[in-house]
Amino acid sequence: MTSVPATLTVTPLEEKVTVVEEKTQDSQYALKFAGAAISNMASSAFCNPTDIVKVRQQLRTQTPGARGNAFWSVGVDMARTEGVLSLGGGISASMLRELVYSGIRMGTYEYFKDTLHDASKGALTREGLTLKIAAASIAATIGSALANPADLVKVRMQAYYPNGSPYRNMRHAFASIWQDGAHKAVAAGASPISGGLQALYRGVEATTIRGIVLSATQICSYDQIKQSLKKRGVMQEGVPLHFVASTFAGFFCSVTSNPVDVVKVRLMNDKTHQYKGAFDCVRQVMVNEGLFGFYKGFGMCWARLGTHTILTFLIYERVRYLFGIEAM
Repeated sequence: MTSVPATLTVTPLEEKVTVVEEKTQDSQYALKFAGAAISNMASSAFCNPTDIVKVRQQLRTQTPGARGNAFWSVGVDMARTEGVLSLGGGISASMLRELVYSGIRMGTYEYFKDTLHDASKGALTREGLTLKIAAASIAATIGSALANPADLVKVRMQAYYPNGSPYRNMRHAFASIWQDGAHKAVAAGASPISGGLQALYRGVEATTIRGIVLSATQICSYDQIKQSLKKRGVMQEGVPLHFVASTFAGFFCSVTSNPVDVVKVRLMNDKTHQYKGAFDCVRQVMVNEGLFGFYKGFGMCWARLGTHTILTFLIYERVRYLFGIEAM
């Protein structure tokens, strides 16, 4: 009986290398998400007191007993009337927000850069701002929309309540906002589920716009400034370069995001539905407070967002190094 020789299939070396590279790249994207979430959560925890003061400034019009709207006045009033521990309010919701929002907007930025670059077959160059802005905008849109409920809870927990906060903790805040929306929906003859979701997604338009504006200026300016300084031989990869690039990025994103932040915060804290939507809020601020109304809290916004940006990128670049990923 004649034996049939076994057929041995040999996979070309190039195909094996391609598979390994794809798996390595996928694992790096996951590590970038983890690094972005870790760095932003750490920075947010450090900057939480300035974040609360910024929110109070943007909400404040006429608060009983208030001395003024300067950031130091708001901080002093908070410590005097609510205690120093009030400056740590909403930190749990802030951490959850950063995990989702910043983990996605910053952690997937390079994924979308690579994807768009490949899809355009190189027409969108890695050195150009178009690719960077497009990638940051897509990542920020997804992250902002998904994180809106946590962002809403954070703002509500950080807001001022004359009779004390109605929320015991983050879980209670989520439940209270959901139930409030569900009850109103039932009273109007609508589904309680849709009412609860609408309540948690109050201000999602402004949140998403802010996320796009902030990310497009913060991430893209950091990326572009780093790239330019290295290309011109002014600075080399390292902590000094990360510090300089993040300092400029922090200022740029504070200037561009503060007006949208004012609208977002007011919409999220608008329990009486004073505003019909984002555009109505813009109109009312312009009519009642003028152009400078959109820059309420800018000093604290810059103090908070500038510091947050510097810390975030310094930590992010360090975490990437520890994970064995090349610098951003």
